[in-house]
Amino acid sequence: MGLLDAIGEIIKAAGKAAGGTVPLKEAARSAPSGMGCYKIYWHGLKYVGKAEDGIRKRFVQYYNGTTAHYPSAIKIYEHRDEITVSWLVLNSPQECRKTEKEWIERYDPEWNERSGWN
Repeated sequence: MGLLDAIGEIIKAAGKAAGGTVPLKEAARSAPSGMGCYKIYWHGLKYVGKAEDGIRKRFVQYYNGTTAHYPSAIKIYEHRDEITVSWLVLNSPQECRKTEKEWIERYDPEWNERSGWN
């Protein structure tokens, strides 16, 4: 794959995430490395989260099961090949925390834990 092909794939993935969803496996290869918030879908919206260390890094962790030590991450790993994701790139950890909190309150995703979101 040439440089232009790689850039095209990144733009294509970013465009999908901005207006739709991308399979988790694809997002683990092509999502941006910057921080942000994301939504996880499996028969509807199931989970929202923040990725202060990088969106792609978080998707790789979910896909490989390296974060599968809490209930929602276990479910994500179990359904990883059926899950799609979308994301929003943000500029600061504060924006990530604020957006995640707003999304949890607005969408009340089934796989987000119900306590500790003050």
